[in-house]
Amino acid sequence: MISTSITRRYAEALISIGAEENSCERFETELTKVKNTLDENIELRNVLYSSAYPTKDRKGIFKEVFKRLDVSKNVENFFNLLIDKKRIEFFPHIFKTYGEIHDQIVGRVRAKVIVAKDMPEEPVSKLKESLERHSGKEVLLEIQKDPTIIGGVITKLGNVVFDGSIRTQLEKIKKSIVRGEGG
Repeated sequence: MISTSITRRYAEALISIGAEENSCERFETELTKVKNTLDENIELRNVLYSSAYPTKDRKGIFKEVFKRLDVSKNVENFFNLLIDKKRIEFFPHIFKTYGEIHDQIVGRVRAKVIVAKDMPEEPVSKLKESLERHSGKEVLLEIQKDPTIIGGVITKLGNVVFDGSIRTQLEKIKKSIVRGEGG
């Protein structure tokens, strides 16, 4: 089980260092590079997360990965600490928590937009503007395709979901028919 207090403590520690150096944004970029690399390379991730491999070897592998990704010394030290404290498997959750804390600090919010097919740039811009007016914050959009929604858009802004998908509308119609509600 993942401990939220552990992930929060490590994320806050890195945010604190980043704030002192005005490097929070850079750290988030570097953490994203590392996360993407580990997500794309399952074998690498398995070795780095496994305590079956000596700490020294895992740190050496990370050092090489960090050279290629142009990662700062502070982020490298952070990963070395995670390995030393046997917390490296918490990294995905620490990464997520870091992003949430950083978003709060800079006054932004993330929104996930689910569409059936690619959306043209103009409607995406208008949706982003609308969400920014609604939230009062800068919005970072993540567009995800899911053809099963048939059409329309599902937007997740924080804990709020706006479901304008055709699939949901069809399900509502189906339920009305089953209940015998006519129109």
